[in-house]
Amino acid sequence: MHDLMREFFSNFYLFDYDDREPQFYFGVPFVGNFAFTNLSFIFWIDCFLLFSLQSVINLSLALFVHIVIVQPLREGRVKHAFLIGYGVLIPALLYGPFYVLDLLGFNNVTFMLTLVGAVPNLLLLRVVEAMHGMLPSFTEESIGNFALYYSATLHVAIDKKTGRPERFTKQIFWLKLRRFLSLFLQTSLLYSILLPFDYSIAPKRDVNNIIDLFYWGNLINAFLMASLTSLVLDGGASGLGLLTSMCSGINLQQFAKSPLSQSSSPSDFWGNRWDRPVASGLKRGAFCPLRKSGCNRHVAAVLTFILSGCIHEYVLLLMAMRHGPRYNNPKETQYEPTFGKHFVFFAWNAIVLLLERRLEGHVFVSWLGSNLPKRVRTALVLLTVLPIAHLFTDEYVNSGFFSDAALAFPRITYVNY
Repeated sequence: MHDLMREFFSNFYLFDYDDREPQFYFGVPFVGNFAFTNLSFIFWIDCFLLFSLQSVINLSLALFVHIVIVQPLREGRVKHAFLIGYGVLIPALLYGPFYVLDLLGFNNVTFMLTLVGAVPNLLLLRVVEAMHGMLPSFTEESIGNFALYYSATLHVAIDKKTGRPERFTKQIFWLKLRRFLSLFLQTSLLYSILLPFDYSIAPKRDVNNIIDLFYWGNLINAFLMASLTSLVLDGGASGLGLLTSMCSGINLQQFAKSPLSQSSSPSDFWGNRWDRPVASGLKRGAFCPLRKSGCNRHVAAVLTFILSGCIHEYVLLLMAMRHGPRYNNPKETQYEPTFGKHFVFFAWNAIVLLLERRLEGHVFVSWLGSNLPKRVRTALVLLTVLPIAHLFTDEYVNSGFFSDAALAFPRITYVNY
């Protein structure tokens, strides 16, 4: 079985290592010579194939969930639905990605997460929201709508007037294409800057006290890595989403909404702008069920962030399934996750959101919100995240995720001769 599957996916093993050669060289007067390395179009095609395969997996789960959870709940068999959900489906979803990755033996972390990354972040949460009656209203109209909601890793855009899935029109196509090209160019430029410096362009200082967290070099590196994270995720989702919409005729929601340049508060950053599919999944699959069970709003918010930290720690286990060394990084060693960092990162941001809720009615905080320029408010929001952002991004650097994803983008490299 292993040999058969690996033969079928043999093309995917071509991207274990980034061996692209420069397409051409050019010089800039008084600056130096540069090399242009093109993107790999086949890499994008392979990602789309894995993304489509993930949708097939999602669809299969949707039909099963509808039969063993949704229908029993409608018939009043709550214990049956909860027993199947918590006792069978969720354990199976937690174990399944390890079996799949072991079977395929991928060495590219981007491929690994494109295929199974949505399982803990979305599918598991969608099972919980189905059990607790938190599904979007349009899914109750037909099993087709329910299957559509489940099969889409990126959330389906809903027409506000009709309450139904939004059609993918020519006008939307051009808007989405323009946005994707903008993200694509920004990501390519940032890779060109960061890759030669192993993702740390500014001087670094070891963190031994709170003051070191705000060292200017650490903050610059953190901002650039947060930008790269946002661009890679948003650019990849935009490109794959565009291809999906072209094939299906259905519009998909925007993955992110300028979290690093437009956020007005910590809750706006996490709830409305950063990784919106996961934010929506956590709201329906964690926060709302906790509130329904009688949890205080603030307690539910903290527990939701803690759950998010646990999910991201689980993702580290998936990335550690990479077979062999991290070829696309300077240190060709096997990736070993450092557990606890992601949990601390999300626990801290839960405290920040709790403080925001507690202080939002304060006269001074209200004055700041009304009088400070938008850019200054955004900078203050980022200062609640950036000092410890390395706890999140370091694991993705060490696992080889960023270097693996670089295959999807061209880059310009300085040649010192």
